[in-house]
Amino acid sequence: MAITRYKEGNKEDGIEFWQVYVNLRSTINPTIRMQKRVKGLINEKAAISEEKRLITELSKQIVRFEAQGAPWEQLIDLWQQYKLTYRLNDYSDTTINDYGQMLRNWTKIWFGVPASKLTRGDGREVLRLCQESGKSLVFVRRLKNTINLVYTWGIEEKYIVGVHMSPVYGIDIGKQKEEHIPEILTRNETQLLITKADELRHPWANVWKSALMTGMRSGELQALAWSNIEMISEEQATRQDELSATQRRYGLIRVQRTWNSRTRSFGPTKGGYWRSIPISRELYWFFVSLKTQTGKSEFVFPRFWEWDKGQQAQVLRKFCAGLGLKSVKFHTLRAVFGTLLIQSGVAPTRVMKICGWKDLKTMQRYIRMAGIDEQGATEGLNLLGEDEVEIPHTPTPKTACGSVPLSGVSKDEEAADNQVMNKVVRILDFKSRR
Repeated sequence: MAITRYKEGNKEDGIEFWQVYVNLRSTINPTIRMQKRVKGLINEKAAISEEKRLITELSKQIVRFEAQGAPWEQLIDLWQQYKLTYRLNDYSDTTINDYGQMLRNWTKIWFGVPASKLTRGDGREVLRLCQESGKSLVFVRRLKNTINLVYTWGIEEKYIVGVHMSPVYGIDIGKQKEEHIPEILTRNETQLLITKADELRHPWANVWKSALMTGMRSGELQALAWSNIEMISEEQATRQDELSATQRRYGLIRVQRTWNSRTRSFGPTKGGYWRSIPISRELYWFFVSLKTQTGKSEFVFPRFWEWDKGQQAQVLRKFCAGLGLKSVKFHTLRAVFGTLLIQSGVAPTRVMKICGWKDLKTMQRYIRMAGIDEQGATEGLNLLGEDEVEIPHTPTPKTACGSVPLSGVSKDEEAADNQVMNKVVRILDFKSRR
């Protein structure tokens, strides 16, 4: 606050006036600030009187804004700061920062408005602008869910007063007109990818094979060290080779960290917890061979510059396009692993543990891709008659990435697991269509 004199005109014969400047900030919410300047007052007495009036006026405005709660942009900052400070293992730092930036990018028209004053009309406007910009329905739904997430947190933490519902809660954004089959490679396409990568000695060949045989994410493979792999000796492995697939034990991979190319640092896995992946016969001997190539290196795979910059998907897409295969991203290799395991009869509950999926809806997606619910459903048609059906006898093809031996569980137990999971998936599928 200040009262000062000034002259209008030249310094010698100009007319002298007084001006008042008042700047107040809320003691409850420091981001709430009111300021005002009044000029042209004829004397100091008038300036003092005006200063008192401005203090009263701005104080009332601050009280009114305090009662309305935090402005929207401040609520985003508060939520982000809270999540980064108190580690609740519900979101990674990258996800928290992504959510915050997405809200700042797409809700700018709400800036300066108290969150409690946002209406459903404001919510519809933001979602409409997002749709009109060409964003997919999936992105619009993510934006809506993130607004709900932050707004609900603001209500619970009493930053938003007098309101009990998000401005976008319950707004219908429509449904996707056509559902597209997710990117996936068939067994034959997977075999072609591996074979050609080996023939051409592609530098990423070993990384791709490992992804197909473990289901590990890109960042998890980049962070994989030899100390994370527990393997039996070669002598023991030779004896294991003579056993049946269900009895073999070659060791485990402990997946406990990932590389984040954006923060350029190691961190916990996406789910925030470690998991174990059983090593199959072909994966064991693949690792044995790879170990001789890497020497004393701490990490299993080389440090590719594309990996450091998060460009591993472009490398795979380019190679697949050159082979005439579907252009797939790196994460698709993980989907191939999960789908082939389910197709080979491994219980979905066990696949979830190996791949680190917590969400049953994610598992439902892979079950649909594997088609295990539909298998055998058309066998009862018998339209051609058994005598008219010619059955060619061809050798069984060797699998590209093999099934992971998950011994220690009986077929009856696996069947029971499959039965329970299929019931859960059917319930989720029914609810999602309502």
